[in-house]
Amino acid sequence: MNWKNAFTQMKLMKHYFIASTLVFVTGIVMGALYSSQFHAFINGQLEALKQISDSIASKPNQQWSLFWLIFWNNASKSLLIIALGLFFGVFPLFFLLANGLLLGYVCTVSAQKQSWLYVIKTILPHGILEIPAIIVACAFGLRLGVIVLKMLLSALSPTRSVKTREQFLLFIKALLPVSVMLVAVLFVAALIESTLTLWLARG
Repeated sequence: MNWKNAFTQMKLMKHYFIASTLVFVTGIVMGALYSSQFHAFINGQLEALKQISDSIASKPNQQWSLFWLIFWNNASKSLLIIALGLFFGVFPLFFLLANGLLLGYVCTVSAQKQSWLYVIKTILPHGILEIPAIIVACAFGLRLGVIVLKMLLSALSPTRSVKTREQFLLFIKALLPVSVMLVAVLFVAALIESTLTLWLARG
């Protein structure tokens, strides 16, 4: 794995990280302030999460099952969202907005029912790793979409086409080490969420 190329690619992606963060924050604000306008979507997402959590209720070791459920869900979605960036970055943007929307709504409702301290206790320990990992994954998906679009637009210009193809190959080579890094971070985040966060939520 070429880690040097991976970090070089990340340095070139400052604007993608900023854009992804802004879209995510926009989703949070929308979920916190305008949840009534997205009521059907939010309820659908919450119901899906409830069904997932209910699936481990009968497991003998619920905490271990919860860990693997969280890890598999976050890791698989993060890697998938990079790949789906092929479709001109549309899916990563939607994923950021949808997750921000859900987070904003859940935080607001939890703060109203409990307190903002409760929200911080149940989001911050694992969120400090999980949220940046999701943003990074979406940023890579977004850049993949932009590069694919540039390749299509430069097809009529041989010089630009070669340059864009080289850029694409370097980016693709960076995906393996980046994916390994994301999976490792999400592994730790899932471990924290299924232990420390769960303990804080019950306390």
